Amino acid sequence: MAKKRASDRDLKIPIPKDPIRRRDALQDGELFLTTYFPEVFFEPFTADRRDMHDSIVRAAMYGGDQAIAGTRGEGKTKLAIYTALYLTLTGLAVFPIVIGKNQRKSESELRTVREKLQQSELLLQDFPEICHPFKAVGGWSSRARMQTVAGEFSRLELAADHLIYPTIGRHQLPDDWPENIEPVSRGQILASIGIDGGIRGTNYRDIRPDIAIIDDIEDRQAAESDAVIEKNEDIIEKDIAGLASSARRVARVFLCTIQNRKCIAFKFTDPKKKPSWKGKRYRKMIKRPDRMDLVQEYMTKRIERADDDPDAREAFRFWRDNRAEIERDCIVSNASSFDGTIHEDGEPLELSAIQSYFNKVADWGEEAVATEIDNDPPEEVGPQGSGLSWQMVAGRLSGLDRGQLPANASCVTAAIDLGKYLCHWVVIAWWKGAGGCVIDYGRAEVVGTDKGMDNQASEPQIYKALLNWRDEILSKKYVDAAGSARKVDAVFVDSGTFTDAAYQFVRDVGGTPFYVSKGIGNYRDKTTETDKIKPGNHLHAAYQEAQGLWLYELNTDYWKQFIHERFLTPTFDEQNFLRRGALSLFNQPGDKKHTSYAQHIVAEELVSEFKEGKGVKTYWNVINDNNHWLDATYMASAAASARGIYLLSPTAENPDGPSVTPRTKAPNEQAQQKPPAGKPAGQRHGVPKKRAGGWVNSLRKR
Repeated sequence: MAKKRASDRDLKIPIPKDPIRRRDALQDGELFLTTYFPEVFFEPFTADRRDMHDSIVRAAMYGGDQAIAGTRGEGKTKLAIYTALYLTLTGLAVFPIVIGKNQRKSESELRTVREKLQQSELLLQDFPEICHPFKAVGGWSSRARMQTVAGEFSRLELAADHLIYPTIGRHQLPDDWPENIEPVSRGQILASIGIDGGIRGTNYRDIRPDIAIIDDIEDRQAAESDAVIEKNEDIIEKDIAGLASSARRVARVFLCTIQNRKCIAFKFTDPKKKPSWKGKRYRKMIKRPDRMDLVQEYMTKRIERADDDPDAREAFRFWRDNRAEIERDCIVSNASSFDGTIHEDGEPLELSAIQSYFNKVADWGEEAVATEIDNDPPEEVGPQGSGLSWQMVAGRLSGLDRGQLPANASCVTAAIDLGKYLCHWVVIAWWKGAGGCVIDYGRAEVVGTDKGMDNQASEPQIYKALLNWRDEILSKKYVDAAGSARKVDAVFVDSGTFTDAAYQFVRDVGGTPFYVSKGIGNYRDKTTETDKIKPGNHLHAAYQEAQGLWLYELNTDYWKQFIHERFLTPTFDEQNFLRRGALSLFNQPGDKKHTSYAQHIVAEELVSEFKEGKGVKTYWNVINDNNHWLDATYMASAAASARGIYLLSPTAENPDGPSVTPRTKAPNEQAQQKPPAGKPAGQRHGVPKKRAGGWVNSLRKR
């Protein structure tokens, strides 16, 4: 009876169904994973996922250490455990060990792999000498102990934290087993242990691990705790490094996601701190869109969604309608990572991985996405900024409607920052003491430019956009509390990039109130007045003889800081009057906010950083490239200073302060006047006139 029961229990191994598929999969790890586990690896392999897999294989073959930071949500844990399985079947590793966040999760992952060995149809067909013994015992470790194949014990072992494969020789296999296929049932071991488990001294049947795959061991709490970070680093460098026999060092691959700048992941992927680990960091966003202005408008619509639009479908439709322009030349690491589920309106929730990325930026914030998705967390200790946030800027409201001036407004200034696709402009009403209300802002579209055009080729289109904007800005009605209409007193036109268009525009519209201006990074004060220089407050007017115009050169650093300090100042004083030295914004209708404008204002931040031995260094930190309304706002502020608006009270002798408005006489002492009737626009009596190019002449015909 005992012999009969043993015979009934004895396992018969079938031959592989598809030897060619088996052979090809064993020669290509990516093919192995996608062929036998398609429900797990259903997306195309990204560059970072492929590099992680290949790094594990290389480490198994040649040894050494490798640390790779990948994007969160890209399946690092699955990749680690299934690649370890691949190593055991190919013979590249006898005993791979996967070390995860905690013991419970690691055991769960190993149990899933065991179930795949028992249930995966293709794997059962092509690797019967491994899978059929696992299938026969189910989840019973006692059955494993008694299992035989051709009368010999298979020596298969099941445990919560490890599996020992069956040991089955060719003589135990059926007679028709293909001669060119070697059985892979060699008693290999696959273990999965938590970083909090018993790692030191791990061995089974006198076999020690030959490769350790360290899988994303840090959660948020661990990444914040100095004590846990120190303990885990000690485990990696001592306990895990010492897993192999004394004759060799265990190969180690660390797959991780960076959470901050002190966590283990950040340290081990920094080649300067851990050079032997050959650290790599992968980003989700490889190349940002050129049209970030459209992206910003999309995110604003998503953030400011109406109460009856909880899924931000208005924003979705904006992306859909502008998708080609927004996504042109943008590159993300995983083009499949978006939610294509159909919404009740019949369209997908998301159209692309690029849209999904910026949905996260809008919903989570830029810092969270930089950390979780791009492995580039912001500095937590280091440069210290002013603390001005876009939410603070957007909340500085004057209580005035758009286009309405405060009762004590002394002057109104405007400025326009020129761009290849859009020109950003702003209008500000000022009163004594440098109190200001932004009463209007917007964007002037540049029609006819595309990415292939260089800046010089774009000048005619910029010029046209300026002419159209001039008509718009001069036709607007800005009224004070009494209902009296006010015109803009001075407009600064940025001439930094599109110089020819700016100068030609100011010449052709007859100057006042339009003046060319230019921000200077390393600005030097001009203190002496001459026929060609008129000094001012962190600005000066310099006469350009070749152009026949005055150019306002502005101290960029000062005026950007001036804007930030004005928005940091509370809007109202103790008597609930608009405060001197404060900037505020007009009230938006409904629930709309000044999100886009405010984010432009904080796109750059003045930070101070202490460097040992060098003292404190102060510099402007660029947070994102959308700073155009910041530039327009600081230019409008400088224009107000040129009109006599100062933060400090002017002296009694000169109550209006010094003026650097253009002189009525040019350096040759001949008057600059508006051209008489019949003269071509831009002509000046006694002022050298720049010869107009062909595009200017053609545009004048309008």
